[in-house]
Amino acid sequence: MKPFKLQSEIRAEERAEWERQRLEAELEVERQRLERENERQEQEERAISEARAATVHIANPIRSYKPLPPRKILPLTAAESPNFSDRHSKSSR
Repeated sequence: MKPFKLQSEIRAEERAEWERQRLEAELEVERQRLERENERQEQEERAISEARAATVHIANPIRSYKPLPPRKILPLTAAESPNFSDRHSKSSR
């Protein structure tokens, strides 16, 4: 006589196999999500690094000009008292 298997045992084995496959699929999806997240984070870091490098001030060299001619030396201006007009102040009184 053959040993028999109950339908519930067969169903439990199928369910266990299905659960294992589902778990593998979930793990694969999670692995891909983490991989995409890591790639996105690395890309952001590279973009930040490039932006920082682009904003670094690079000094321009000092331009060279032709020499200026010497300035004329003029005598100092003599101070002179201003000639205020008192015409307006007298008429307002």
